[in-house]
This record gives sequence, C-alpha cells and structure tokens, in this order.
Amino acid sequence: MGSEYDHGVVQGSLKLKSGKVSKKTKKRKSKRRPESPSLERPKVSTERTKTEAEKRHEEVLKKRKLEQIEKLAEKSHQERLKEFNELLEQTPEQHDMPRVGG
Repeated sequence: MGSEYDHGVVQGSLKLKSGKVSKKTKKRKSKRRPESPSLERPKVSTERTKTEAEKRHEEVLKKRKLEQIEKLAEKSHQERLKEFNELLEQTPEQHDMPRVGG
C-alpha cells in the first residue's frame, strides 16, 4: 500500500523526449591564404611611450626611494635599538614594555 505522498508520482526510469538524438559535427577551420605584399598593413609600434607627467612622477618616486634609503643607512641597527630603548625608558609605568635586546 502506498502512502498518501505517492499520489501523482511517476515510477520508473526517466525517458528522453521523442525524436532522434543527433551528434553535432565540428566545423572545420578554413586555411588562411598567405596575404600578398601589396595588402600588408603598416605596422604600428606596440611600445607605449611615457608622457612628461609620467616621467616626472617616476623621477619623484626614485628620488623619494633614494632619500628613504639614505635615511635608513644613517644609523646602524644597534643605534636604532639604543634610541628605541631610551624612548621606552621615558614612557610612564602603565605603558611599561620590556627592553629589546640586540
């Protein structure tokens, strides 16, 4: 005996719609004919030239990077650690942090 939920349920395997099942054939690509020299298009350069503003921007970036490198090279690692530890000693007790060793 079926349950009340079986009403209207089709039993068995699924069936395909009627009609032939046909395979699609691949389209063949046509071979390109070599172009004659008279039909050649003029070659356009693919290199992108930079505008004056772009050149100036790159120069400014290079200059800033060099300044940053010089600033870092002024002090050794040991000097920076010493300076940092002095800063930590000056802070109040509630912000107390352990000293950094080098």
